[in-house]
Amino acid sequence: MRVLNRTPYAHQFTMGMDKKGREYLSFVVKGTFAFPDRLSDPPQPADEQRPLVMADEYTGAPGFSATLWETDFAFRKACCDVVLQGAAHAPGGKPAERVRVGVKVGDWSKQLDVVGQREWRTLGPSIAATKPYPFTRQPFSYDTAFGGPDRSDPEEKAPHVYRDNPVGIGFATVTNQSKLTGQPLPNTEAVGDEVTSPYGKYRPMALGPVGRGWPDRARYGGTYDEHWEKNVFPFLPADFDERYYQMAPEDQQIGFPATGTPVILVNLTPRGREEFRLPETPLPLRVFRGRDVCFDAVPRPDTLIFDPEARVFMLVWRISVPMRRHITEFTEAWIGRPTPAMERAFETGKRYARTLADEAEA
Repeated sequence: MRVLNRTPYAHQFTMGMDKKGREYLSFVVKGTFAFPDRLSDPPQPADEQRPLVMADEYTGAPGFSATLWETDFAFRKACCDVVLQGAAHAPGGKPAERVRVGVKVGDWSKQLDVVGQREWRTLGPSIAATKPYPFTRQPFSYDTAFGGPDRSDPEEKAPHVYRDNPVGIGFATVTNQSKLTGQPLPNTEAVGDEVTSPYGKYRPMALGPVGRGWPDRARYGGTYDEHWEKNVFPFLPADFDERYYQMAPEDQQIGFPATGTPVILVNLTPRGREEFRLPETPLPLRVFRGRDVCFDAVPRPDTLIFDPEARVFMLVWRISVPMRRHITEFTEAWIGRPTPAMERAFETGKRYARTLADEAEA
């Protein structure tokens, strides 16, 4: 398919399939924007546009560490995912034991507490935590949230694991209490729910993607039993729920944001407070099947990704168009607002000017 991209944003297309086995053209566009220095300044496209993420990226070994960035090729999303990876910065650069961070997009917001390094201490039957070590910058993710395997006994080959966050820290079992001293506590806590025991049921707090196999997400993945293996494979099971494609936890899923939506980040950069509005980015997308237009709309982004450490954020747009037979039936796609000359050239069957034609070949 020939793609004419009149924006600086990255783009790519692939094939998707719903649980009924219907195939679709899946088209994804990703724009990277720099944080503005002043509220009155609108965000501008970043000089370096980040590429589309082709496969999930992790902070460490896959399956044993948190998802850093998830692939941009989810089939489709019913809500907009809001995810953020970064660090807490103490206000004014003065060391603090605990810093509250938050992100707000329109009417939606989420906060959590980031705490300095601590360790468990045992004294007989009692368990206590050391005082948090003050910090000016403290990275956080699901790797540093409550959970993970019980690391108290390094000789244990199959330790118990906290199901809601199998990659975190701070969790332990009563059987290993005598070996608990020196084990780290999590660096994040829910507001008003301080971690006081390694045996508690705490909600892991982070702002990044949720692991695909974690309970809150896996419950939407469907049933892969003997019936599926014999009668349905290689298609999705009947009970597959497309909410599985949402990489953010449910309290980070919002309606598709409009241009101009206000954004506030608190204590996630050395500046302390970042405030701006989502850029004016109406993104017309037009897809052709032969000479026929099979998609022509201005979709809203379904993913909002913040990287405050780099002072950039990303918007991801995606569309899906049903196939009739195969993906090669789609002949051309336009990203951005076409010029009158492009419209006339297509209507008359002419080729575009050489510079446009060269740019369009994808």
